[in-house]
Amino acid sequence: MKKFQFFLLVECILLALGIMTILANDLSSFILILVLILLALRFYNQDTRNNFLLTVSLLMLFLIFMLNPYIILAVVLGVAYVVINHFSQVKKKNRFALIRFREEELEVRPSRNQWIGAASYESDFYAFDDVNIVRVSGSDTFDLTNVIISGKDNVIMIRKVLGPTKILVPIDVAVKLDVTTIYGTVTYFDYEPYDLRNESIKLWRPEDRKAIKSVKVIINTIAGDVEVSRL
Repeated sequence: MKKFQFFLLVECILLALGIMTILANDLSSFILILVLILLALRFYNQDTRNNFLLTVSLLMLFLIFMLNPYIILAVVLGVAYVVINHFSQVKKKNRFALIRFREEELEVRPSRNQWIGAASYESDFYAFDDVNIVRVSGSDTFDLTNVIISGKDNVIMIRKVLGPTKILVPIDVAVKLDVTTIYGTVTYFDYEPYDLRNESIKLWRPEDRKAIKSVKVIINTIAGDVEVSRL
């Protein structure tokens, strides 16, 4: 509660400074007084004769407020406080949920998304686990050559704005590729590259239907090349 009181005090100080600087300007104070008078007249008379003037005055008042550095700082501080407070509440709730999951013997493995920067996903001899990644930008490399893959219900889903993606798969694993992008090139093994321009493409080989092990790769991106290859 003390944090909220301190935040409220800082907000009041910033808003007070903002209003004081607005009133110090003749034009700004005139518009502010005009809007207040129109609001009072509208409230007491309940008429619509001053709607146009009221709308214009409110618009000018909004511009005056948003051009004031103290008002801008108060808005930014308010948004930051709400976001930080929301994230802390979510984190606290998730910690409680994890405790309940473990008490009920539920397997759980949370992980954070790396939004920006190059990333490599590889490990030494482990069972394949479905991949679901959201990114802003960066180069991604998925090395499945040392992964124990079994069955056909294996999925890699990648959604990001910008950056290339490379998938390395073992020789005995079939790949069904589904790519949607606005601008990029798709390279599927040793076949001819295909340029995507606001298109979607699905690639697979007919004999892959008989494969014992397969992976489905789904990639949605704004711009970025996609390559699937074997070592």
